Amino acid sequence: MVTMTQPVNRVIRWGIWGTGGIAHLVASDFRLVKGAVLQAVGSRSIGRARQFASQHGVQKSYEGLEALLNDAEIEVVYVATPNYRHLDDSLSCIQAGKAVLCEKAFALNLNQARQIVEAARQRGGFCMEAMWTRFIPAVIEAKRLIDAGSIGSVRLIQGNFAYSVPAGPDSRFFAKPGGGALLDRGVYLISLAQHLLGVPQSIRGTSSTGETGVDEQSAYQLGFAGGALADLSASLRVRGTNEVVILGERGMLRLCEPFYCTHRLVYRSDAFPRAMTQDGSSSSQGMSRFIRAVKEASATKYTRRRLSPLVDALRRGKVLGFPFPGNGYQFELREVSHCLREHRTESTIMPLDDSIEVMRTMDAIRDQMLPVIPPDTSNVTLTRS
Repeated sequence: MVTMTQPVNRVIRWGIWGTGGIAHLVASDFRLVKGAVLQAVGSRSIGRARQFASQHGVQKSYEGLEALLNDAEIEVVYVATPNYRHLDDSLSCIQAGKAVLCEKAFALNLNQARQIVEAARQRGGFCMEAMWTRFIPAVIEAKRLIDAGSIGSVRLIQGNFAYSVPAGPDSRFFAKPGGGALLDRGVYLISLAQHLLGVPQSIRGTSSTGETGVDEQSAYQLGFAGGALADLSASLRVRGTNEVVILGERGMLRLCEPFYCTHRLVYRSDAFPRAMTQDGSSSSQGMSRFIRAVKEASATKYTRRRLSPLVDALRRGKVLGFPFPGNGYQFELREVSHCLREHRTESTIMPLDDSIEVMRTMDAIRDQMLPVIPPDTSNVTLTRS
């Protein structure tokens, strides 16, 4: 029950823990969220916290997570630290009675994810993985079209997330723990595929591992109930199409680049499927012969050639635009703020069980991506007996 001391339209006061690049992007989107205020920022360095606060108009800055959590006005903390810090930082927030929005990947592995979820549920506090892609308007529309049967049963999802970044042990992308294409980029693809198709029944993974011991490129094939497949890949070394194509028996959807915060959705409906009987044969052999004769007629061939540009355009599909201001993080911020006003402990769009299942899939993929790296013998002196 909502009390008078907590009206349904109350302002949600946020804190951010961490001042890296992602924190700056999220902070700049608070201006687009009605009823949510970024009130405090915390960092290991008070200098970075103050600089961040000045840049984004944040009222308070703190040195250290404990100081941020001691602010009684802060209701929810966005954990923007590197993924190897997510377990400890999220647990600290939960134990302090703060709601948590934790940057993806939710944790390093299934065991860590379970610890966060169990702590949040025992405490009765709100917790969500910041998988912002699920809240992007074009992705929501794609999910609606699929659930409505607009493209028929989904049979295949194909997608990649691939941008080249400078390599080296000092780069967070290539450093252990927490680096690699799977944890940084593959998680987006896997989470989206499972959002659309559910928990996979079969999982395959492969990778190419670099000098630092992380997967610089990795690929994943997921099999789902009913025979649907997801063919996905991620890379830190090359630039890909960065699109996701969803193929159904009666149409297709394409989340245009970059799929994870796209403004465009291509929709094609195959409105005239071939008439078939239940046993898969043509409904009429006579009709089949008639259709073949029409197709072979010279007039038909001439007409098809003239209409081919139009046919190609129809095959490419209709482009649906979903423009929005800002970086796209405002949608997940709205969801969390709404859940807190409604006294919910989880989001129905990004529930904790989904984060658990995605991490379970990623663990299974990692089990198959055993790195084959020769030992470093550059400083070994060989002696003769």
